[in-house]
Amino acid sequence: MPSYDFAVIIASGKMSHEEILDATDTLGEAGCTDASLGGHAEGMELLFTRSARSLQAAISSAISDVEGAGFRVIRVEMQRAAIPV
Repeated sequence: MPSYDFAVIIASGKMSHEEILDATDTLGEAGCTDASLGGHAEGMELLFTRSARSLQAAISSAISDVEGAGFRVIRVEMQRAAIPV
C-alpha cells in the first residue's frame, strides 16, 4: 500500500508544555501515531505519512482520527518540496 505525505492543521490556542504532551498522547491513542506534531501560526500541525489505498482515503482517515481525538481540523495541506537556495 502506498504512503502519502500531508499536513493536517488543527485549531488551538497557545498551549503549555504539559498541554502539548497531553495532546500528543490523545492524538496517538486516536490513531495518529504516523504523524509528528508541530506548532503552526493557526494552532498545531500534524505532519502525516499515512499508508492507504488512495490519497483521499489517507486524508479521510487522518481527519477522522484527529476529530475523534476531540480536535477541530482547519484544513489539509500537501507537503511542498524544498526549494534549493
